[in-house]
This record gives sequence, C-alpha cells and structure tokens, in this order.
Amino acid sequence: MRREGPIRWPHFAVLALLVLASACSTELTGDGKRFSVSPSVPADPRGATSPRVVNVEGPVNTGPLPLTQIGPNLSPVQAVWARESLHPIEWKIPTTLGALDPAVTVEASSDYGATWEVLDEVVSAELYFQWQVPATGPDHGRVRVTFHRTKLSTDPEVPDDVYPVLRLESGEVTFTPSQKKSYTWQRVADDAPFGPRDGAGGITFNGKMWLIGGWNGNRFPMVTANDVWSSPDGATWTMEKPNTFLDPETFNYESDWEGRHFAGYHSFGGQMWIVAGDPNQGHYQSDVWSSTDGRQWTRRDIHSSTPRRYLVTNPASAFFGQILTDEAVRPVEEAQFGNRAIATTGVFGGKLFLMGGQRIEQYVDPSWPGAPAKTFNDVWSSSDGASWAPVQTTGPMWAPRGLISEVVEHEGRMWLIGGGLLDDVSAGRTTREFNNDVWSTADGARWVKTADKPPFSPRLWHNVKSFDGRLWVINGYDGYEAGQGRTGDNRGDVWYSADGKNWYDGSPPPSFVPRHAGTSWVHAGSIFVGSGNAFAEDPLQPDVAKWFADVWKMTPVP
Repeated sequence: MRREGPIRWPHFAVLALLVLASACSTELTGDGKRFSVSPSVPADPRGATSPRVVNVEGPVNTGPLPLTQIGPNLSPVQAVWARESLHPIEWKIPTTLGALDPAVTVEASSDYGATWEVLDEVVSAELYFQWQVPATGPDHGRVRVTFHRTKLSTDPEVPDDVYPVLRLESGEVTFTPSQKKSYTWQRVADDAPFGPRDGAGGITFNGKMWLIGGWNGNRFPMVTANDVWSSPDGATWTMEKPNTFLDPETFNYESDWEGRHFAGYHSFGGQMWIVAGDPNQGHYQSDVWSSTDGRQWTRRDIHSSTPRRYLVTNPASAFFGQILTDEAVRPVEEAQFGNRAIATTGVFGGKLFLMGGQRIEQYVDPSWPGAPAKTFNDVWSSSDGASWAPVQTTGPMWAPRGLISEVVEHEGRMWLIGGGLLDDVSAGRTTREFNNDVWSTADGARWVKTADKPPFSPRLWHNVKSFDGRLWVINGYDGYEAGQGRTGDNRGDVWYSADGKNWYDGSPPPSFVPRHAGTSWVHAGSIFVGSGNAFAEDPLQPDVAKWFADVWKMTPVP
C-alpha cells in the first residue's frame, strides 16, 4: 500500500518519526471515552518545531484530539528540505497498547496543523512511508501517523467502529528551492566481451574507462581474475592484460597481483592503483599495486612478511621437537594498515585513503596469521601509495563498515555513504549489517553525519560517485529487515544529491537489470554503469536466468 513518488495532494517531505510510541501511551478515562489531557497547541508553532505524540482512543469523528507530550527536538539537518526531494516517514509500532489494526493513516498539513489531508493507508509493519516535497505551494508542512483499533459491531446493520489509538506528529518542516535535474539512460553494450562478473574495478584514466579483475566462480579457475580491459566509449572494449591468476602453483606473486573483487581502484598521481582486496583466497590481500598502462603492474606498499612455522611432533622425524618453516604455505604479507578485507578506499586532497573493513573468520583461519575476527572504523592515508599512516580521528564517528565501492571527493569534502558488515557465524556475528547513513569530512579526522535516514534503503556492494555537482548512490544489495523500502535483493535504483541531505531518484528504466557489486565510471560527461551481479530472465530463453554483462550510460539533459 506504500505509494512511491509524488501524488496529487501536496507532496510533503518530513523528518523520520522515530518516536518511541510505547513510552507515551498512558490512556485516561473521560466522558465514557478514553483520551489524554494535554496543553493547548499554538496556532503557529514554527517557533517550537518538536514532533508530538497524541495519545487517544475514541471514534474518528470526535473532533480535534488533544496533545499529550512534546517529543525530542527536530535535528537541524532534517528541519529544512529541498522541494521535490524524497524523504522517509518512519515509525515504531507501540508495544503497550494491545492489538492494533494492521494499517496506519498518514496525513499532511500545510497550515500548521489546522487541517489535515489523508495521504495514504500504509501497512504499519512496513515502518516506512516515502514522501516527496511539493514542487510548489506553501514553503512549510508537517505530517502525522495514526494507529487505529477496530471495534467489531454485533449488529449486522451497524458498521464497525474504527478508533484512533495513538497519533505521531512531526514538527514543522521548511521547504527550500529544488535541486532536481534531468538525466537520460542509454544501454551502450548488451554483452560486453569482458563477460559476466561482479566486483570489477572501474577507473577512468588517460581518456579511457578501465575494467579490472572481478569475481565469477563459474568462469575463473581461482574464483577471481586479474585481467584488465579498456574502452573509449563503453561500447567497444579491448583486453589490455589477460587473466594470469589461474593456478597457485605457477602464479608469480612477485610480479603480478592476485585476482580480487570489490577492492580499491583509483586514478592517482598519473597512475592507476589497486588497493587491498578480498579474502577469497583464504588470506587477506593488503597489497597495493600501480600501473601506467594496465599491462605492467608494480607493487608499491611497504609490508612485512611472516612465514608459517610449525612444531614437528612426530618422534620418528629427525626434526622432532624443532620449529620449522612450512615452505608449502605462502608467508603472510601485511601492509602498514594491517590485514583486513572489504575496506573502503578513495582519493581526497592529494592522498589515497583507506578506511574501515573487516577480518572474517569464515574466509580466513584466525589461527593463521593470528588475526581474529574484527571490524574497523579507522582511517589511513598515503601520499605515495607505499607508506601509510593512521589518521587520528576525533568526535562522532561512523560505525565499523565496508562493502562500499569508494569514498568520493565532493564540494571540498570526502563522503562515505552506506555500507555494512558481513556475517561471520564462527565469530558470533550471525547477521549482516546494512547502513544508509551519510557522513563527510574535510580532513579525514573530523566526521559529520549529514543524513541519518535518506530515502534509499540500507545497502552493501553499491557504487558511489561524484558527478555533475551531485553525489550518486548506484544500485547495491539490501537486507531482508522490514522498513525503509527494503526488498532483500539486488537494487536497480540510482539516487543523487547536491548536499548529501536532499536526495532525488535518478533510476534507469525498467529494462536495466538490478545488480550489486557493479562497476561505474565518470567519463566523457556521463556516468557509465556495467557488469556486476546482474541476473534476470534471458530474453532468448524464457524461465532461464542470465548473468548480464551489459553497460549503460547516463547523461544530463541539456
């Protein structure tokens, strides 16, 4: 029942109604009906912008309902929203009021609560309703959400009575000029020759787009690959380096990089860079490589090497009781930022950055290299890709996370959006974590949360870009938890924002296959999106799933 996008009544945006209804649910008795007594409400409450909780039980037609409690103040970053931007209305189901109807009523007012217009009836368990700020009309508004209880009639001639039980009301929200722009989408390649894969790196360098590595357990002997492709336009592709990551016994680890996916891939200092990687080979890839042509790569990071040692316990062995080096096992190599996977990387202020990530026991034996499960929210930087130093963070900080394509530079700040953590049952982490909060920093040390609940669902394996004066969140995978529009599947949506607070839907047409761990580029005045974990019905073979290796181009409308 949740309605996406604008509707005909004034299209409101409001702050999330994260009010604990169960903590404000005292019911009193008066005149045969139960309701609460409260102070009067000022006619124009713009000077007091707090959300409100109204606690009542009575027939719908009993007239104005009194106010019982003033909730927490509005957050300043959520009190002013741009026209036509999308924002979520959220609520929690009260737990102390007994059985309630399965739907809530969402209403809006443009005259400071004097009159209300019904927007929609929404299944309360969704905990979420997405709304769009009106393009025109009053420069302010508010919404409310009402929980009901139905009293069944014993007389078939008398309809059931529906009683409001609890009402959550937002404070006043001010509307500012729209930041919306128009974009067009075009598919430029149906089946690119690099083939289906996810987590491939995307770099724009020397007038070309570059696709690097990726994961496909059905195609690549070692699950991940290290091939490199380039394209001037997204339609024609040339293999610059074949996949050499075929056999661990013959692969030259000194002169070439292991296959990997969803690592850090950047253009920096006149070279292309690969920073860290994944745990798919049973160890953490903390190496850093660079190249000027995509064919020859040089390892750059300063790292330590620890051989695997073991105690000989066989009394018949001539080496009984001695500790020997296991020559059959590769030494553990560790960069200065330490062993981790799924870290997020980026370029900002003339430096490479690496932050966050996770050590995951389900992929890497914690007894070797002696690195138990751990999650990170630290920040490291490097001016040359070789030497890395920690950034001493201070103040509020984002929760540990990774699984974000990159952090990006936008309007003089570095931005981190969404992401999360993988499950790791043996380490006690039974579920994945998903986020959609928006953070930024001017120096890597002091971070500010710009948006706590943007309209796109929490997600992992998404792409983040800065383009056309906008931040972009592209596709990804979200969780199964209720609320915030989650589908528990690959996402095909695309979102943009000029300021990180006000977000607009810039999604491609329905023919675009939803995907996670896609590859994106900013190139030649467009954003290109391709590859990724993109499955849909094969148009040539109905009921057969196809893994797509297409490429799309999104361009601003002049």
